[in-house]
Amino acid sequence: MYKAIISIAISIAIFGIVKLLMSSKLANLKGTQKLLGLISVIIIGIELVYLGLLFDLFTLAASVIASFGVAFALISFALQNHLKNIVSGIGLYLNKRIDIGDIIEIDNKKGTIIEFHLMKTIAMTDDGKFLNIPNLKFSETVTLISQRGKKDKQT
Repeated sequence: MYKAIISIAISIAIFGIVKLLMSSKLANLKGTQKLLGLISVIIIGIELVYLGLLFDLFTLAASVIASFGVAFALISFALQNHLKNIVSGIGLYLNKRIDIGDIIEIDNKKGTIIEFHLMKTIAMTDDGKFLNIPNLKFSETVTLISQRGKKDKQT
């Protein structure tokens, strides 16, 4: 424990000396505060590594990070279709070539887009039925889009 206290005291002393040198020797130089900030980050990083090694915290941290990594991989694998639809939905929303009110034809079904959601796009057919189209479907199949009075386009 005393090694940690001594180490922290040395780090504070080094920071104080660097700050004193910078304020006396480099007072007129612009950007010294950024340099001092960078030096303080380096000192803190070195101190954290030293204390982590001293108290054997990296073994615990590595175990926790590995556990979270495995859990994230399992959850991502289980939800991969949902995640693909979400990414496709964001892409559709940001796509300037398709918008609400456009007429689309996908898998021999035709409808007018009325809503975009993260995981699905809702279109209404001419007979008033709703089409729930998974957003990933727009990437996987050829889609015919007629943009409100413009010529038909294929994407």
